[in-house]
Amino acid sequence: MNTRFSANADKLNPKFEGYRLRPFQEANDLIRFPLGDIQVYEPTNDQRLGFRDLQARIRHSNLIYGYPLDESRGSSFCIDQEFNLHMIVYDQLTKNLQTHLITQLIKPLGGIPAFVDLDSTVPIEPQLPSAVSVSRELLLASNGVGDIELIGMEEKDGKMLGTSLASVCYLGVGNEGISPVPCMLLAARQIKAKIICVVYSRTASKTTEFNIATLELDIPTETTKRLDDGSFVLLLKTLHIQTGPEVPVYCAITPSGKCIFGSETRYNNVRLLQHEDDDVVEDGKATPMEIVEESPKQDAYQWSQEGADITVQFQLPENTPKAAINCKFLVDHVILLVQNSSVSYPFRKLWSTIQPDESLWTLEDNTLTLCMTKVDENTRWPQLFDKDDGILETLSDQHLSEIKDRLAKFTSEDNASSLVPNPSFVQAAQHPAATDMDEDVDDAGEPVVFSVYDRSGNVVDEFNSGTSRWICSSYEAANKLPSVCLQMDVDGLVFTLTEVGDKIQIEHTATFDAFAFVQASKRDARFIHHDIDCHFTSIIESSRNAYLYYHHDDKRLEEVQTLIDLTQGHDTDIIGAQIVHEKTLLVLTESHLVLICLD
Repeated sequence: MNTRFSANADKLNPKFEGYRLRPFQEANDLIRFPLGDIQVYEPTNDQRLGFRDLQARIRHSNLIYGYPLDESRGSSFCIDQEFNLHMIVYDQLTKNLQTHLITQLIKPLGGIPAFVDLDSTVPIEPQLPSAVSVSRELLLASNGVGDIELIGMEEKDGKMLGTSLASVCYLGVGNEGISPVPCMLLAARQIKAKIICVVYSRTASKTTEFNIATLELDIPTETTKRLDDGSFVLLLKTLHIQTGPEVPVYCAITPSGKCIFGSETRYNNVRLLQHEDDDVVEDGKATPMEIVEESPKQDAYQWSQEGADITVQFQLPENTPKAAINCKFLVDHVILLVQNSSVSYPFRKLWSTIQPDESLWTLEDNTLTLCMTKVDENTRWPQLFDKDDGILETLSDQHLSEIKDRLAKFTSEDNASSLVPNPSFVQAAQHPAATDMDEDVDDAGEPVVFSVYDRSGNVVDEFNSGTSRWICSSYEAANKLPSVCLQMDVDGLVFTLTEVGDKIQIEHTATFDAFAFVQASKRDARFIHHDIDCHFTSIIESSRNAYLYYHHDDKRLEEVQTLIDLTQGHDTDIIGAQIVHEKTLLVLTESHLVLICLD
């Protein structure tokens, strides 16, 4: 694996001086449309979520991208509290917005019945309703409790009409503890007569764990079997499932049907055993598949410590040359990349600090050894990296014997009474809030690993952001892979991803001057995106302002930034943002649609 995100010097602007604030011409270029009777869906406040789950929900936009209707009209969607799907049509010629009620999604009946006794780890709370545009005529939607619907749309006499063509229950992978499984849509794409989509759901575990499932369904035709109510039978096939501690920050489906997941952690594959009768459908629901998790993988390395010395060993493929190894020691980080191997630590934070000048690496008999010297020799490290990867220290027989002797002293009958803890202390230690402390949260951020999966769930390509910090991805655009923006020094570098065979080609296409600097200074930044054509980038707060930064390719010394008060000081949340036309941004608040026209 390698970074492949390399900067193009011709796209950099080292002489850039800064942004010049220009007041936004609200009278001409900003229009506010009251939502009226539309009350956008909001989750109840009694749900207790982990950090990673909450993080994914904050990133979620309640304003859903829609395909352009023609050259002058763009569209978007939202789902209200009654699970009605509304289409928002923007006409560039008249600068007017119209809302159309398309259809009502399957409305959840309520919570879990009182007589059902579920384990406390089962995630029974519903997910947010979500939807993804597949084409001008098709949209895939989920009500958050496990029902996935295919919505068909058409324009008739100036009105947008729609209906639910088919629906199916998402049965998950079997480790969620509930069926149907509450899920959210991340991406969807039409490939010939099929739709590939990606959903995520929570597993039943004490720590936060997500299943990222890639599914396939057939687009109904006139020959497709229908149910008694006239709707089509929708067959849902599970292609592959990845499991990990967080929802991908980047999720895209390529034109050939491969999936790209970008996350700070790698995902583990869950193998599916498909039986010959899996295609049998009863009452319109596909039978679930048997799930077999992969056997535990061998530890990627071994490590031990003695006083101030830490030794880490990696087993490399045969005949690996020293020239294939890139290793650098920093005060609290290590950079280690080995070509043609699985050893990849592009910028990994250590548990504590080391002395780089006294640290070195050696290669002998295909064994790579890192010898690091601690700054504090009296501190024993509980793990090698700041973010625990579960690899325990390899202890010598002598060290194990010493630990055993110490435990024997404390567990003797003479000392047993003095070691009995105070019952009140034990009760206090079991406070529910303590469970949230088990999750690893690295405020500084880790390199984002991009993995490309084929239809069988095999990783066919992999690359990472290296030492560059993740900033954002682009707003959605029809039939295009979202571009990504990474931090390099104070700038934000935009990279375009293109599928070429089994590989993803990456090109540095634009630079948002000093954007990494201004983005890092914003404490409240809910929606951070740039448009796919790199005309501007936006930082939208959760309750007040939108900061817009313009971009041109002529390497000018100054660029323009502008500030827009979206809520005009009212206690109103900002819950969505999307591009509805070129250089036209639509923002959704709890009470208004705010249309921003950029020159």
